[in-house]
Amino acid sequence: MNNDIKILFFDIDGTLVTDDARKFFPESAREAIRLTREKGNKVFINSGRVMCNIEPSILSAGFDGYVCGCGSHILLADGTELLHKVCPKEKCYETALKCREFGMYSLFEYKDYTCIDKENITEEADRLIKYFKSNGYRFIDDIEDADFRFDKFAGWYYPGSDVEGFKEYISEDFTYIDRERNFFEVEPKGFSKATGIKFLLDYFNISHDNAYVFGDGNNDLEMLKYVPNAIVPKAGSVLAREAATYITDDVMDDGIYKAMKHFGLI
Repeated sequence: MNNDIKILFFDIDGTLVTDDARKFFPESAREAIRLTREKGNKVFINSGRVMCNIEPSILSAGFDGYVCGCGSHILLADGTELLHKVCPKEKCYETALKCREFGMYSLFEYKDYTCIDKENITEEADRLIKYFKSNGYRFIDDIEDADFRFDKFAGWYYPGSDVEGFKEYISEDFTYIDRERNFFEVEPKGFSKATGIKFLLDYFNISHDNAYVFGDGNNDLEMLKYVPNAIVPKAGSVLAREAATYITDDVMDDGIYKAMKHFGLI
């Protein structure tokens, strides 16, 4: 067991970058990441986002690797793929049809591109589509397309949506996460941000006590509860703050840097 190396896991939205259209990534957080890696510690993104949807401006900070798609895809910075949970294309298509049936407006995320059902779209998704297209990301808008598939998905529901029926339908193959307001996220059963952490602790033979997690939302709960060092900003969700072992300042107030200083990681 390697008791000298620490391993750090960072959620993106609301944790590393501001949870708004700016997606501002403070220089203090970049500096903290650089400094802790210089000490020999390992730093990983751990996000609900799939790899293709992580902006170059974030990747440029320098990471040892990435846990993406809620633990469904794990890879190292050199591109070595350690794990990829593949959802059969038939199940992807069937699930997209069920999203139509239950009124769940979904954004389907695969490791290499993003998909949507053009027959089941909402304003929130439309804004994201424009964002992806403007940034040159590959995008599929037809579930009949031969390449349509996903690793995980997220979306929105409204009055009239049959949320309970949808949750019952997906329960055998997926886990439903309520992201508050009318937003939800769905990950493959048996996979989560926490399982991604366990995989890498085993892979690098690093002590569980040497794992540090930075998150802010309900989709971070499993990983926040899994490790002994769970850091959440003041603006984090109520449940995330309850799961934290340490509350730090928010993104714009240099919360990442301050927390890493507190724990002696820099």
